[in-house]
Amino acid sequence: MKRAWLAILGALVLLPACQENVVTEFPDGFEPWEEHAAPLPDAVGADACPETLVFVRNPRYEGAWNVHGTACIHQPIATVFASVQEATTSRDPTTTTTFEALPVMPEECDGDYQTSVHVDDIVDVDFRTCWRHAVVTEDELGGLSVTATRWQKVWGSSFISVMEGSIVLTPLESDPNITVVRYQYHLEALSSSNATVESFLTVIYERLRDHANGVALTPP
Repeated sequence: MKRAWLAILGALVLLPACQENVVTEFPDGFEPWEEHAAPLPDAVGADACPETLVFVRNPRYEGAWNVHGTACIHQPIATVFASVQEATTSRDPTTTTTFEALPVMPEECDGDYQTSVHVDDIVDVDFRTCWRHAVVTEDELGGLSVTATRWQKVWGSSFISVMEGSIVLTPLESDPNITVVRYQYHLEALSSSNATVESFLTVIYERLRDHANGVALTPP
């Protein structure tokens, strides 16, 4: 079952240089690219899976920085998946100056997907990303057991040659009221690094965690 959402308007701070806006095709699929490398966070006392991200830096993926991350959120998978589909949880206020949810653009996001747009007010860096969401499997009672999300830059500044990510949600094996969140993210952009990837994933994970736990996000 496919799920869709809208879009985001934001901004990424990059160094000035010659650039142009380009289109990047978003291939079909919801699944991550690689076998997931980041382990679950270590248990702390009675907390079997803390709400803490664990990162693994992998060899570059087709030239892009490549980081996997795993964490838990202490809510059932249906709650977390609903929060994943909220555009505001994908926003990084530390690197964007404007942000807006937009309607789906079929020419860039073929199918029931979400589009997002980001604009840098400082050096005029624009880009749009599409997000896809799917229920992969359900349990015997119709509850979610695996969901998959993919996003990618589909249009915008040539400063960003690769920007693509994956989120897979599953219930924690020992406690179905806890959700395991697995990220994979590839980035190749001016002045980027593995640290850039980890910073972004930390921000969007914390916003996802807070939203799923009923904490109001600022900015929304």
